[in-house]
Amino acid sequence: MKRILVVLSLTAVALAAQAPAGTGATGPKAVKKSTASSQSSKAPQPVTIPADAKANPDGSYAWTDKQGKKWTYVQTPFGVVRSETPADSATPSSLAGAKAFDAGDKVRFEKPSPFGVVKWEKNKADLTDEERRLVDSQKAKQD
Repeated sequence: MKRILVVLSLTAVALAAQAPAGTGATGPKAVKKSTASSQSSKAPQPVTIPADAKANPDGSYAWTDKQGKKWTYVQTPFGVVRSETPADSATPSSLAGAKAFDAGDKVRFEKPSPFGVVKWEKNKADLTDEERRLVDSQKAKQD
């Protein structure tokens, strides 16, 4: 019981001895004034969706600023979130590192993954533009 009283009294003395650094005042009112004034001057402005932003079907908004940066705005339960939209050329290809092999009326694709090589086949008539470019570029390398 004596130990608890000693610890509590030492804690109380240590807390009472602390004063705000550089203020000269030692009361809680001085601390509240300094923190209130610093918080009001540094308060961030809430993000709002610009009036000329274009609505997307998924509920987000697209907007381009004066410097040409593209931004996406989304209304969340916690407020509006703004994120920079990556440039189209910066989007990674889904066939990066893939190889295409001509197999008659089909094309066989192989792509390395963390779990091993992924293989799939597609009819030549069903190829997407990206897959067709990959097949054409591989044909040019073979010739």
